[in-house]
This record gives sequence, C-alpha cells and structure tokens, in this order.
Amino acid sequence: MPIKMKRYLLSVFSLLSFCCLAQTITSAEYFFNTDPGIGNGTSLSVNSNTGQLVQTFSIATTSLTDGFHTLYVRTLNSDSNWSLYDKQSFYLKSFNTSIIASAEYFFNTDPGIGNGTVLNTNNNSGQLTQVFSISTTSLSEGFHNFYLRTQNNDGDWSLYDRQIIYIKDFDLSPDEVSAAEYFIDSDPGVGNGTSIVFGNASLSSQTLNIDSTGLANGDHLFYIRVQDTNGDWSIYDTALFTIDSSLGVDNHLLSEISLLSNPFENNLSLKIPNNIQVLKTKIYNNLGQTVYSSLENKSTLELYNLESGLYILNLKTNYGNTSFKIIKK
Repeated sequence: MPIKMKRYLLSVFSLLSFCCLAQTITSAEYFFNTDPGIGNGTSLSVNSNTGQLVQTFSIATTSLTDGFHTLYVRTLNSDSNWSLYDKQSFYLKSFNTSIIASAEYFFNTDPGIGNGTVLNTNNNSGQLTQVFSISTTSLSEGFHNFYLRTQNNDGDWSLYDRQIIYIKDFDLSPDEVSAAEYFIDSDPGVGNGTSIVFGNASLSSQTLNIDSTGLANGDHLFYIRVQDTNGDWSIYDTALFTIDSSLGVDNHLLSEISLLSNPFENNLSLKIPNNIQVLKTKIYNNLGQTVYSSLENKSTLELYNLESGLYILNLKTNYGNTSFKIIKK
C-alpha cells in the first residue's frame, strides 16, 4: 500500500551536441528557465571527444520550486564557438516521507475523500504491506471496481488504487445431477449440446453411448458438462479420441493426407495428393472454439496468430472429411 513519499532529486540529462564543423567539444554549460547569457551558465566538464559527445550528468534541482521547469544545455568547441542550446522540460515535485495513518476503500462509486470504509493500518515508515478481509455480501453478481487510498500523518490523501473483481454466488450444497450434454470439437453454447438422459441419476458413474456418425477420420475432442437440480451447469470435461475408418476407397485416399510439420511454429505444411481438393479448413482450440477457417485449397497454413497449445485440424475434401491433432510450439 504505497503512498507518495519520494523526493525527486534529479534530472539526469544525456548530452549529444555538435557544431557545424568537426571540432572537439571543450566544455558545456547549463541553466534553468532563463538564459544568463553565453558563458554565464553553470559549467559542465566534458570527456574527450572528436566533435560528438554522449555523456550523462547528474544535475541538482534542490534550488528549484515545485512545478514545471526547463533545462538548457549548450557546448563550446575548440574554436571557441558556442552551439545552439538544447532544452528539456520537466516537472518537479517534493514529497515528504510520512507514516501511513489510515486507509479507506469503496466499491464502484467514489463517496468522496474520507467517506469510504475505514481500514486500520499497522505501524509503518511510509510503506505498508497488510492483508485485509473485506466483505462483498452487499454486492450483486457481476463485475465491480474496488478502490483503495491511504492517508498519511500530515492528513494528506494518496491517489486511489483500483482492482476489478467479479462476484458470483455458488450453492456449495451437494445437488443431484439432473441433466447432461456433450459436443464434439466445437462448442454450440451451454444448453445446446446433444442431450444425455440418465437411466438412474443417483448413480455417480454413467455409461454413455456416443453417436460418432459423420465424423471425419482422425483426432477429435469430446466434451461433456452436467446440470444440477438448481439449473447450474458445470464446467466441461474433455477427452481426445480418434476415428479410424479403414475400409473404402475414399477413406484410403484420405489416409494419404499427412502433416509435414507437426508440432509447428508458425506455418503448418500439409501433404495432399493432387486428386484431393480441400474445400474447407477449420481449426478448433481446446475450448471447442473455431480459431481458423478457410475455403481455400492450401497446403500451407499461416498460423502466426495462434497461441501455443493443442488444436484439432478438420479438412473437408471432395472425398470426405478428415481430422488431425496439431500442436503449436
């Protein structure tokens, strides 16, 4: 729980200066805000150079008041010619190191400084790390903004810090599973999967018959989620399975399609026989979401935008569909 306590003591200015002709820079000077006249600024010692110089200086600002100021620097060469000045604007603010005396928080809407819910703080020397338990029972379900600010022993308040939180009430009492649904590869949305009817819902283990008709040869992702008697859906569970239909001419032709680079980095290369035309390409992530789709007949897929992980590649061809498990490094 940091509060503003630092004294900004410096401006560090990196000097890069040169004159019209290649001459050695012999000295430099700086001044703040008002030009005292050439040669009347504060002198800076320069390193050896051949007309160009990059050097770092520590320049005190203790004589300056709080607020905006401008720092000017100019150089003198070996022919006694002064350069034009370079300038840098900066803001100076002094902060006293103070003890954090109290803190307050609020949700969503600022009630005004000093009108938040008070938090008692431990002993500190201006910086504080402390754990608080804050009730959220008054908040509705959904997203909320949590704000926190501190006050020092001089009565000055800090700026607030903010954290976005999400509230969701869960019924933790055990509820009987009343329904379930499954889907393959692509999530149709909660409640829109293939419904599963339990013969005896009280059993903790169930045997399901899954229809795989129409699925392409290759790897697929199976997803299942359940709904309890309160109407709440669980998160899904998933498993990888493979379809292998080795009979038939079409299936034999599809088996000649292979991956030339798997795992891959950015480009996925496919080996596709000349007599097979890819009509549609789709890639699903492990959430069942479509992350790539193309109607082009391409043997190289540019997948720079995909994150590292496991995906399912589905190819629709003039001889049927086939799928592959692919991995991006």
